[in-house]
Order: sequence, then C-alpha cells, then structure tokens
Amino acid sequence: GALMADLLHYKHGSYDFGKVMRRIILGVTILIIFLFRKSLMINSLSTVGIKHTTGWWEHLQMGFFLSTGIFILYTSFLFITGAKILQVDAKSPGDLFFHLFKFLLIAGLVGCIEEIFFRGFIFQSFLRNMPTISAVCASSLFYSLLHFFRVKLLVSPGFQPFIGFKVIYQSFANLLINFNTMMPTIIGIFLVGVVLSYACLRTNSLYFAIGLHAGWIFLIKTNILLFDHVGTNFRWLFGDSKVVTGVLGWGLLIVTLFLVRLVTKTTSCETVSYGKIPVKKQPKPQIARIHNTNTV
Repeated sequence: GALMADLLHYKHGSYDFGKVMRRIILGVTILIIFLFRKSLMINSLSTVGIKHTTGWWEHLQMGFFLSTGIFILYTSFLFITGAKILQVDAKSPGDLFFHLFKFLLIAGLVGCIEEIFFRGFIFQSFLRNMPTISAVCASSLFYSLLHFFRVKLLVSPGFQPFIGFKVIYQSFANLLINFNTMMPTIIGIFLVGVVLSYACLRTNSLYFAIGLHAGWIFLIKTNILLFDHVGTNFRWLFGDSKVVTGVLGWGLLIVTLFLVRLVTKTTSCETVSYGKIPVKKQPKPQIARIHNTNTV
C-alpha cells in the first residue's frame, strides 16, 4: 500500500493521473517494441547501441563528467551573478547524502531508458530513411516536443472513463496555446537532443550519450536540492529554473557539442554504420601493367 502510494504520488486523497498515464504509455511502448522487434529489425540490444565494445566504461564516465562539468560551470556563473542563491533543502548531512545517492540512481536509470528509446530506436529509425543531418534534427525535435506532453491532472480514486482523453487534450492545448512561451525550452531541449545524437554517431554506441544524459539529470536534481533560482532582469541570458531556456545555456550546449567531437575518436565507417547496415568497401581493381617483352 505505501509503495503503491509512493509510485502514484498519492497525497491528500488524490494523485497525478498525467504522470501515471505517461508511465503506462512508456511501458506499453517498450512492450510493443519487444513484441515486434523482428519487424523493426531489432534482434538484440547491440542493434540499438548497447554492446560490449572496447572503452564502453570510459565513454560512460567521460559523458557523465563532461555534462556535470559544464553544468557546474553554468551553475557557478549564475551563483556568482546572483541569479541563484544557496538554499540547501536537506535536514542533515545524512539526508543530503541519501538524496544525492537517490538522484544518482534515478539519473542512471532514466538516462539509460531514454537513450535506448530515443537514440536507440527513434534516431536509428530516422537514420535508415533519411540523411544523417535530417535524422539528427528530426529526432531531436521529436525528443524536444515530447517533453511538453506533461499535464499535471490531480484525480481522486474511482472510475473515470474519459480521464485519459482529457490528459491528451490538455497536453496538445497547452503546447498550442503557450507555444511562444515554451519556445526557449523547445530550443534548449532540441540542442540537448542534437548533442546526444552526435555523441552516438561519434562513438557508434549509446554509452557516451547515456553518460551525458545521466550527468545532466543528476545535476539538475542536485541543483534544485542545493540552490534556489531567484531570477534576474537578464532572463534572456540566464534563463529560468529549467536551465536550458537562456542564451547562456544554449551556448554551453553548443560548446558541449564541440567538446564531444574533441574527446572522441571515430572513423567514417563508424559514423555511417550507426543505425544502418554497414557496407564493406570493395577494393578498387588494379589495372595490370603490360610489359613489352618483345626483343629486337
């Protein structure tokens, strides 16, 4: 009972059905992908980028420390300029350690699941049917927009047959009505998707992207625990509490993109083979030289 109440976020006689519905959709989607894996040409985890390769652990660590390092730089700048103030939301050092450990586990789990779904399935599907740059942009836009189908709808226990349609309607309505307000966040998450997709292309696997994603999630949750965003008059530069809504955040994501290129090594074969059937290059035929053996 207590575990189920915690999973449903059940408080004061109600729970957030929007969150429950998102988890149900994710579970059903994973089940459908598993059942139709042969039709989707998914024979094993190695097909989507989870495979035992040399340096996979280094890629995972490198991605995590790269994303956390950039995020710490961003947070430090906001703290120095007064956009953030230190306000630790923990009762004791032990409570703080518990929260950090919990955030680390959540970051690893969410980073792994989302990268398998978005970069392992969605991005690779786009790669099979369109040029690489188009696939990166299309999958990143899909990844960004999907973050806005999150409606908090508190309901009480009981039979409510049309509550699912209400959540879907409010999700679309919220995106259309508040599109201009959401645009900075859409751009920021789009850039996040581009960085993660590029990390997959550079390493021909998901490990670097999982590390990047997990690092961002861990620091975002830690940032909420340790700091309070008070805002400034330069919101266009610093953004808001969502991190990726300002020019500074966008710029650091672009810097991360170049750093991914700098710290990874790849070949043209690896870049082409991610999400596609690798084709072995045939050696060019050599033209034999005919020597004149006639003697005078």
